[in-house]
Amino acid sequence: MSIIALAGPGALGWGAADFLGGKATRKAPTITVVMLSQLVSAPALAVFVAATATAGPRPLDLALGAAAGGFGLLGMVLLYRTLATAGAAIVAPVSAVVTALVPLITGLFLQTVPGPMALTGACCAVASIALVSRVTGANGSVFAARTLSYSLIAGGALGLQLVFLTLPGPTADLWPLVGARTCSILFASLIMFRARGRSAGSGLRMPLIALIGLLDTAAFVFYLYATAHGLLSVVGPIVSLYPASTVALAMIIDRERVGALQSLGLGFAATSLVLTTL
Repeated sequence: MSIIALAGPGALGWGAADFLGGKATRKAPTITVVMLSQLVSAPALAVFVAATATAGPRPLDLALGAAAGGFGLLGMVLLYRTLATAGAAIVAPVSAVVTALVPLITGLFLQTVPGPMALTGACCAVASIALVSRVTGANGSVFAARTLSYSLIAGGALGLQLVFLTLPGPTADLWPLVGARTCSILFASLIMFRARGRSAGSGLRMPLIALIGLLDTAAFVFYLYATAHGLLSVVGPIVSLYPASTVALAMIIDRERVGALQSLGLGFAATSLVLTTL
């Protein structure tokens, strides 16, 4: 099976989840939306696991998955916190590109080097992420060193999430994702408990949150099966194209206008998908 048939839906799922997440977090705390979306999608994950598992979980699979969940939650918290306090014009592309580069570099070291076309496609995907993630900011490219460091750490943590989920290998099935979700929900719940005075639930839109959770869970399932059939150095950048689908949805649904750089980024995204199929 072509990895595009698996990695592509993963990128679309994450992009759609981010698009809807932006709407859900306008009236509710981000950490609350993240935790509830993962919690309500737990039954769907259980169905996926029951339908696909060939063996029971191994402690190492769950432990590596838990590490992935910890990195993922850390990356999301840092990313949203940095976006809230600094210009998104720098934070978004830096963190998104680092997220794609971590699995790309890790895969090149741990696995076989992909063919020239696939590798070129992966590099085009990274370029696309940098371009489509750029937004107009009032401060332009002027930012503090702390903002840059937080952006790099957030992107690195999200990239490590992708790497740690694949370390157990394809024989682990979806059990690493179970470990990741368990860890993420527990730590997010602790954060919510500490901030309970500031986490009012009056703005929660549960149907929307449930849809976000289902899309996010399905995207992770597609990602794990893509890495089972393809190289991490190619799959990682392809699934990290999710900002492109977020931008596309904003164009279609919200009628947002897209700048020249973002349009160029969408072109790079299409090119990367074509090259990785050759």
